[in-house]
Amino acid sequence: MRRTFLAGIALIALVAVPAGAAQGQTTADLSVFSQANNDSNLVIDHEGWSVILRGIVLNVPPMDRVPERNRPVLTGTRINTASTSRYRYEGNRVVYHVLNDEYRDAITIMREDLEALPDQFGGMARLSRDEQLAYWFNLYNVTIIEQTMLNYPVHWINNMDAHGTNESVFDAKILTVEGQPLSLNDIRHGIVYANWDDPRVMYGFFNGSVGSPELRRSAYTGAGVWQELDRTAREFVNSLRGVEVNTRELRVSEMYDEARVLFPDFDADLRTHLRQFANEETAEQIDIDRPISARVSDWQIADMINGSRRCTGIAGPSTMSSFSFDSGPQSEAGGAAANCASLPPNALTLMTAVRARRIELINEGRYGEVFTNDLPTIDPDLPTDNSDNTDDAPDGDSN
Repeated sequence: MRRTFLAGIALIALVAVPAGAAQGQTTADLSVFSQANNDSNLVIDHEGWSVILRGIVLNVPPMDRVPERNRPVLTGTRINTASTSRYRYEGNRVVYHVLNDEYRDAITIMREDLEALPDQFGGMARLSRDEQLAYWFNLYNVTIIEQTMLNYPVHWINNMDAHGTNESVFDAKILTVEGQPLSLNDIRHGIVYANWDDPRVMYGFFNGSVGSPELRRSAYTGAGVWQELDRTAREFVNSLRGVEVNTRELRVSEMYDEARVLFPDFDADLRTHLRQFANEETAEQIDIDRPISARVSDWQIADMINGSRRCTGIAGPSTMSSFSFDSGPQSEAGGAAANCASLPPNALTLMTAVRARRIELINEGRYGEVFTNDLPTIDPDLPTDNSDNTDDAPDGDSN
């Protein structure tokens, strides 16, 4: 008989405790996570995490492979807080600047639920490999989002400490699973990279930055984890932050160097792997006989406003709306409606690029499974009916 365990949110008054340094034991025995039962009928239901993701992630369509070279032109301000990265219009974004208390608490409770879940069914060793993999991806991703949320606004993810500590967010022991204190790097390198030898696993980890494999708008699941990784791999490989345009060398993301253990013959194995997911244009870059340089990176935060403090605050109508956990729009005070009066110019620049690319893909008949939800920009000087703001929230079906 198939048994399903729910990784979800109890919609009752709970105290959400942010992840901090693990209590007591400071070293982990990662070998306890090396066993699996591929005959297991245990399944984790991650729909609660999917509901949250659909409410907080802006889906950005794949951009063309033309690098953005110039500083974005912003009107109405002399203070330019926009990203100048070549990759600034790539990858999905988290709308941190409008997360209200309901979403903030839900994210922390979700992380707590996932941490505690293995104790409810007797440990990770009782799960199949695919169920384990989906679990580790979701725990890692909810944790980096929670940590970024707690530190927000923040600009550079690689310089961010774990909340309440003086340690890097990736090295601090901020999680406890089956009594083992874990860091995010323990999960990625010590558990997943150590127990799975398929290079696709690297795409399941969202590190919070623009240069990362993108954050999906739905949770990873045991039943679909490899198909989900294929889609994320395809987006990343064919983006400039995955494989750059260069005439002297094959420049690829530094993420591949960090996952070098998955590519025993690094040059040959990486080229073979990239060709699996490359479109025709990207394949041209891969097939040219040049040395590989894994130094493409962008550690700027993957949000809409580049970690700026210049969101105009709660006075006035919101330009974005979120959804409650039953996916119903909220308009009452204290509901899930966002508290940011207008999108800052740098966010408007991103949205302009998203809209333009969406139209281009539709006109070329290549829109496929890509869905983009436009966020309306509202002039705070004009009268606004807030009830109209719920139609374009970052919610809906998407990969």
